[in-house]
Amino acid sequence: MAITDKLMTRILFLLFIVYSSLTYGRVVKLVTLEYPPYEFQGAQDASGIAVELVREAFNRIEQPFTIQFMPWGRAIREIKTGRVDGIFTIYRTPSREEFMVFSDEVLIQQSISIFARKSNQIEFGGRVESLSSYRIGVVRKVSYGAELDEAINTGLFENIVTTDSGMNSFKLLLADRVDIVLSNRLGGMEIIKQLGIENEVYRVPSYAYDIPSYIAFSKQRPSHNLKQQVDAALRQMKEDGTYEKIILEYLKHYNNEKSIYDTSPLPGKKVEERT
Repeated sequence: MAITDKLMTRILFLLFIVYSSLTYGRVVKLVTLEYPPYEFQGAQDASGIAVELVREAFNRIEQPFTIQFMPWGRAIREIKTGRVDGIFTIYRTPSREEFMVFSDEVLIQQSISIFARKSNQIEFGGRVESLSSYRIGVVRKVSYGAELDEAINTGLFENIVTTDSGMNSFKLLLADRVDIVLSNRLGGMEIIKQLGIENEVYRVPSYAYDIPSYIAFSKQRPSHNLKQQVDAALRQMKEDGTYEKIILEYLKHYNNEKSIYDTSPLPGKKVEERT
């Protein structure tokens, strides 16, 4: 009986995992931050689109792991010093590649958007230069992609207002202290739902900047074939439809009024912007 390409791929994947598991047996420590809908602490366990993708990938390679939530700056430091093994979801930059090994497979594609009050229609002609005269809300130490980062760092944007979180940026928008807010699209939509301001704020439809985000591993920790295992699992998930199914299941809630974050009502939680 002939072996199909799909079956052969499955056999090779299993042989790869068996071989790799002989060299990596301890619990992998992963870090991320509260950033619904991608990752957040649920009522009993970590949850979110990216968390479920990571969980499925690690389950497939039978690799025990833990997820710890912490401020983004601290998470970066933990990776850099080798106190933890991996971090997600993270954008790839040359400076980060000095102390991290990024997955080849994209963990999840993200998109940067511009948000404004409906009472203040923004004139955007397709070039970031047209935003230079607006008061722009951004989050400290967050990347918004090469195009917007360059505009921020070179002074093209004349009036930058920095906050510590996406939530605070949107509150400044409501208070008319900024004209627009730069934000990850789904993250911004989630904050809008949390604040209940769907009728007051809109996403400027003429701008979207897609950025791939990854899972990355510390160069200071012995990872053996861990990155290769995770890449193989993610590829298989994309091929067999599991990857798309997980994402679509989470996106369903955007047709509802309730915030996905409301499914995890723990006191004292603080939502931060990620990069």
